[in-house]
Amino acid sequence: MLAEFKEKTYEKYFGHELSRQTNITFSPDQCDEAFLGFDDAFLLPWIHLRGRLPHMRRSRWARLGGIPFSELDHIADDISRRLPPFKFNLFVQYKRPEYLSRSSAAEWTCWNDCYFRYDTTPHQHILLAHLQQQSHGRAATVYAAPAFWKAQELFSYAESQKIIAQSNIANVGRLNGHNRFSYLAAGFRGKGHSEPIDIDSPILSETLEVGLSQDGRAFNSHIKLAAQQIEQTVADDGVAIALLSQARLAISADELRRPAADSFSYALATVQAFSDAFDVSFYAMG
Repeated sequence: MLAEFKEKTYEKYFGHELSRQTNITFSPDQCDEAFLGFDDAFLLPWIHLRGRLPHMRRSRWARLGGIPFSELDHIADDISRRLPPFKFNLFVQYKRPEYLSRSSAAEWTCWNDCYFRYDTTPHQHILLAHLQQQSHGRAATVYAAPAFWKAQELFSYAESQKIIAQSNIANVGRLNGHNRFSYLAAGFRGKGHSEPIDIDSPILSETLEVGLSQDGRAFNSHIKLAAQQIEQTVADDGVAIALLSQARLAISADELRRPAADSFSYALATVQAFSDAFDVSFYAMG
């Protein structure tokens, strides 16, 4: 049976815990929680920016008149000067697993116990694995799935801040050649299928520790580098290029057809479009 809760609910709680494991976290995937779609882990110097954003919504219930997407280029340097450096990116694809409790289940003989499983999407998987290679140590791509299936467990673990501790984290690259992954419990161990093989992934806390030990970059420079790595990842894949372009234009078609050179807004749109097109959440960490 599938987990009783949706991926998006699990993702929300997982992301909130993740943001507390570092000095600062930015993700463009969340909407209406703080500022211009930035999530609540991204704290901006409001008092210094009010004058620069005349169309900014002043209260939660007031209507947002909106600003041109390209106006982000004018404030990117100002924002970056007031933020700590960013060092690492984490790309997470969240999975809603099946919980198998019958001995007739396909992978039962691998575990001889109740277990969880999810399928990977081949084309998407290849892109995520390639993206990690393109990052040269400045990003990791992982699958995250709960090691529980009841809604009441989700809310209990969220309340006690144990969502990540009760999740199974699999490095995308370790699953190359496998279209299904099964696991028994939380942690970093599981099995790739169809031909069963044991797979151990790096522990998430260790991945973050290594990533955050690198030299940092200013926020705008960090986002531009992430966008460059995404562009390099899809460069040889015509289908992926077309999908990324369509997703980017959906964000702000008029402004993004002809991007300015070295544009922060275009880079940010590229990161967001990649998340939208390939169903992966992006977290910049510092």
